[in-house]
Amino acid sequence: MGFSPKKLEEILRLKDGHFHLVNGGSLLLACILLLFYVRVKFLEPNIYRDGMNAIVGGGLAMGKKQMWYRAKVDHSRRVIHMIARRLLPVGILTLTMAMQTFALDTIPEKLSDWTEKGIVLQNNTNIAWEEKPGIAISGLSKVGGIYYLHYLAGFDGCWNEDGGVNHQSLGLAISTDGVNFTKNSANPVLKPHNFVPVSSEEEGIRTAFVQYLPSKEKFYGYFGVESPGGAQTCNFGGGGTCGCNVDVDARVFGATSVDGKSWTVEGPVNGTYDNSGSEVYASGWVYNGSQFGLYVTTAEGGQKKSASKGSNSWSLSELGGVSALDWGWSGLDAYLHDDNNTITLIYDPAGGSHPGSNNDDLYFATTHLDDMKNIQQERVVQSNGVERNVIIRDGNEWKWYYSEEPAWNKSTIKLRTHPITNVDNIPPNPPKNLNVTEE
Repeated sequence: MGFSPKKLEEILRLKDGHFHLVNGGSLLLACILLLFYVRVKFLEPNIYRDGMNAIVGGGLAMGKKQMWYRAKVDHSRRVIHMIARRLLPVGILTLTMAMQTFALDTIPEKLSDWTEKGIVLQNNTNIAWEEKPGIAISGLSKVGGIYYLHYLAGFDGCWNEDGGVNHQSLGLAISTDGVNFTKNSANPVLKPHNFVPVSSEEEGIRTAFVQYLPSKEKFYGYFGVESPGGAQTCNFGGGGTCGCNVDVDARVFGATSVDGKSWTVEGPVNGTYDNSGSEVYASGWVYNGSQFGLYVTTAEGGQKKSASKGSNSWSLSELGGVSALDWGWSGLDAYLHDDNNTITLIYDPAGGSHPGSNNDDLYFATTHLDDMKNIQQERVVQSNGVERNVIIRDGNEWKWYYSEEPAWNKSTIKLRTHPITNVDNIPPNPPKNLNVTEE
């Protein structure tokens, strides 16, 4: 049975239209194949020629048995040489892909090298649930050539006291080029009412982190849903005599969708921080094909972070607090690299106790799915931070979508782009004295 480039797809993982390394296996295979060819091509023929010279020189003295043996060796070496020649293109292809993969996988961190494309989406005050400024990107996925941008809009405070606007909910916009988006006419696609009964003005989907998982052929979302107590029921869009500034009971919920529009609520996510009367919100998450890793923000006892992980998306194991990320209310975004383990965290610790929070900086940091509490190489990427960031690799281009601030004084989602070149393989040099490690 032969070995062809098609077979190579079984060794490499195809994701987002690009070949990616699976634990460095393809690079090792490439090296083995090339070394095998070099040995047969340049070393084995010499051994064979020496043997043939001995056959000719020794002649009949070697006898027919020895001649037959040499002929067998000759045939075996020809077969090996033929196999090696056929494997050479595969080895070169594998090595090329491996080198390309490494070159593609480092997010450029010099913002001056990015091209600002401007606004791709903004709130519409003529739409009831987007009445007040306040829009934040919740996820960007490319599926079958279509870009799906999920976003949060609506007010997340005491809406009756602050202008009578709606509870914060999830919307969808689609695009064929990743720049010009059209909002779904049936927005919002998810409301807090889909998760919990409405009983207070403060009800809302406070956080939403959505991704499309090709292996599962579905959109997966983790949501921080606030469910305050109270006996009254508020109508969506206003009305009722509900209270405000009441005790809250927020939890992390999960939901899935085949088309990004119609969602199935899977219920509360077990294994995430859960305590009655606490504000608990979903944050950035990754999936490597077998394990989910999720960060959670909790307000009990201060603005803290915890991590959870597991193979069951809705029943995780809580790993405990991550003190290096205990800097404020803000969430964080996560980018999983091609080794399916390394994670780049992106966050703006606005209003918290982080050393850089007074300057509202945007940070990158490094962690790993197999050790999510160990936060390393923290570095400032931008002096004026933005709270929600979704970065994808799209063909030969990086796309970085961001919300300047998911609050009522901001109303746009913007895009910056960067070409993918070999220089992207150069790892950043983090500033000294910023590395932090969770014990």
